[in-house]
Amino acid sequence: MGHVLKILELGKAIRLVSSEINKTLCKRCQNNVLHKRSWFTTGSKLFGVWEPDGLDEPKVGEYKKIDIQLTGYDFVVLESFCKFVKSVRYTMDLDMKTVTIPPRSLNIKTYHTHSTKVQEAFNLKRYERKLRFENVSCTKFPIFLEVLRKHLPEGVDLQIMEFSKEMEDSRYIPSDEKLHLLARLASLEKEKIEREKRKDK
Repeated sequence: MGHVLKILELGKAIRLVSSEINKTLCKRCQNNVLHKRSWFTTGSKLFGVWEPDGLDEPKVGEYKKIDIQLTGYDFVVLESFCKFVKSVRYTMDLDMKTVTIPPRSLNIKTYHTHSTKVQEAFNLKRYERKLRFENVSCTKFPIFLEVLRKHLPEGVDLQIMEFSKEMEDSRYIPSDEKLHLLARLASLEKEKIEREKRKDK
């Protein structure tokens, strides 16, 4: 019996509080206080804020084609950094392709002071890797570059450039036979022009 009386008293207290709320609050505030609100909704209202229907997601720009050139004299360091870049690329879900370019040999000489006599000679190889990106989001790419800058090892140079046909052709080793045919074709064209000039005279 005592429990029933306590429940009745609790009900009266709730009704009394509800009546006081109705007197002091507006209708919208009453609904927010008296009714349980859902934290997640798919309707036109989100947390009590009205949003119009049919809103599209904001359009984010993209880089169509962009290259990152990595160069260094230590092959092991350069290759290790390329593996790190690939892991970051998979984490950020970027469309990337790694292009290997043949190394370039450099002959470095030092001379004695005020002399043409060679003091020391060095044969160095400059290794290069090119990272090619296509359709990269403008919001993700700056973050990706910041990660690379923070982890760039000593002795590795990083350069960002736009895709170009000349840079694409530079990574292929030219064919000696093709170069010979092009030179032969140029000489034939030159002889043809000279014959036409002699005929005009």
